[in-house]
Amino acid sequence: MDSKKLITVKEFAMEYGIGTNKAYEMVNSKGFPVVKLGRKILVIRDRVDEFLYKNIGVTF
Repeated sequence: MDSKKLITVKEFAMEYGIGTNKAYEMVNSKGFPVVKLGRKILVIRDRVDEFLYKNIGVTF
């Protein structure tokens, strides 16, 4: 799984140890590194940590 560049929201939630609802809330926030293909939301794995560091202290 570590070789995938794009991951689903559920995979993102599992990898970061957060709930699915909170993961969806985060991916729908402004600037979160996602690609939307129709209804499918894919997270750009190598940009998530950068986003989180830039948003330290922000409540989602």
